[in-house]
Amino acid sequence: MLLSLLAFGFCPAGELWAKHHPVPTPTAAPDAFTPTPSPTEIPDNGKPLYTFDAKWGSPGSGPDELNAPEGVAVGPDGNLYIADTGNHRIVVWTADGLPVATYGSFGTLGTWRNPPQFNHPTALLVLPPRKIFVSDTDNNRIVVLDEKGLFLSSWGGQGTANGLFNLPRAIAKDHFGDLEVLDSGNNRVQIFSPLGVFVSAWGAFGTGTDSNNPGLLNLPLGFALNFIDQAILADTGNFRIQVFNKQGAPVTAEGWYGAGPYQFKEPADVAVLPSGLIAVTDGLAGRVDFFNNRFEYIGHWSAKDDLVDKNYVPHFRGIDSDKDGNLYVTDMQNSVILRLKPIVPKVPGLLDTPVPTPTPAEADPFSGGGYPIR
Repeated sequence: MLLSLLAFGFCPAGELWAKHHPVPTPTAAPDAFTPTPSPTEIPDNGKPLYTFDAKWGSPGSGPDELNAPEGVAVGPDGNLYIADTGNHRIVVWTADGLPVATYGSFGTLGTWRNPPQFNHPTALLVLPPRKIFVSDTDNNRIVVLDEKGLFLSSWGGQGTANGLFNLPRAIAKDHFGDLEVLDSGNNRVQIFSPLGVFVSAWGAFGTGTDSNNPGLLNLPLGFALNFIDQAILADTGNFRIQVFNKQGAPVTAEGWYGAGPYQFKEPADVAVLPSGLIAVTDGLAGRVDFFNNRFEYIGHWSAKDDLVDKNYVPHFRGIDSDKDGNLYVTDMQNSVILRLKPIVPKVPGLLDTPVPTPTPAEADPFSGGGYPIR
């Protein structure tokens, strides 16, 4: 055996053998897998639409302090109603950040015309004359308060059956007077009468945009209704926004993971402005993305580009607009509220030229897709 090896030039000194016998570069077989190049970075040609105006709050439990606030709503009176999530309460501030009132404390009780108790409230809806609906998330219910912030009623409970919730996170009123609740942990939207009677539901867990299985969601955190009752959802776990009609039929899906136009790192909440402009908070990216009412990207506002304090690192969540188009954004990381004002002369509307919807070179591994279905 040794003679046979020596006959073929075998040398025990591997290094010496390698010097005189270089290994040829392997040639890939014809059917070898060739990785698909990553999608080219999409240029952001959107125009600046908003600029930073004011910031209020600091960590704490005082009347002008917050603890990881998530939701914000502009009431009919122009005041800000804030889900002070970590403090398990609702605080009311003026539009200039001055404290007005505080409602609630930690707990599970709900006694008629008494102060309410909450466990991780995340969003709210304020209807004239200041009736307040709160998504009491960890209590898995919707709580209704009167104009003085006292408990009126509640509905829900933990579960997957109709009328029950798993981490409800947002609530909106449609033009029929029904209340639509984002049942986040159950990946669905449930629709109720104004008195909390179950009407219908749509949605299920999933990552695609299959027209045969509409309403596929992955832990959506926020939504809003536009002027024709289309639900615009921040489909957070799928890194996209999705739009559905009142019956849950898909209208469009826009977005996938990333930092460019039509891309999100954590789409968290949606606001529809009086102009029809759509604003979406991207929590981990520290920015607000804007879409026209054809759901086409037209620009963004970024904290790192506009704030003087370069050490400020936000984690945005809730957003709402007042009648003048000013935006109010909650920052959970720093326990503050930001106000953004539109850049004059006007916020772009329907007829402005949008940035075209891009088509990625390959299906995104995060299942966002990025392929419009409108």
